[in-house]
Amino acid sequence: MAWSRVAGLLSTAVALALLGGCSKGSPIDWSAKENFLIVEKSEPISGGARLEMHSLVDAPAKAVYDALADVENYSKFVDGVTESALVSSHDNIKIIQIAQTVIGRQAHAEVQWTLYPEQMKIEFRTLKSDANYNDGTYTVTPSPDGKRSYVISVYDVKEKGAPQNVPIGVLKTATRDGFEKAARSVKRRALGQTG
Repeated sequence: MAWSRVAGLLSTAVALALLGGCSKGSPIDWSAKENFLIVEKSEPISGGARLEMHSLVDAPAKAVYDALADVENYSKFVDGVTESALVSSHDNIKIIQIAQTVIGRQAHAEVQWTLYPEQMKIEFRTLKSDANYNDGTYTVTPSPDGKRSYVISVYDVKEKGAPQNVPIGVLKTATRDGFEKAARSVKRRALGQTG
């Protein structure tokens, strides 16, 4: 959902969780060591919090994007996602039924994914959930040599639908905690690995 939408709702849902694209500002150090949380930002928004996580991944951008875009199969390869099924598809939009464990309970959601393969960007929006709502984006940027990726994952985590008395801080932590597992899952898929 990386990996929190995927991973957190994908943060729950996943997390599925990897990523995003490069924001304006400092240039990417492509010589740096792989790091799924090379940048981490958090700020309050109405009803919740915005989390932004940047990942430098040792896998080609196209393969990472393709893994992130394979939303209907997240349950087959994203750690923590137990169900992912295509509800409907039209043009570049897919609606997926997804489930994963969040804050110690199984959470179910219906999520709309909008895919932009030319820009290597994915937008997602929670339509229904029995847990928290995660909306956001993944943007993938290729390294100059094509061997690595820089992914920016943005999650707007909201308490709406969350179990009663779950503070936004707990939801933020759950999203972050699922992120790295989901990111590693996406990398394995991108490299054609299993396990």
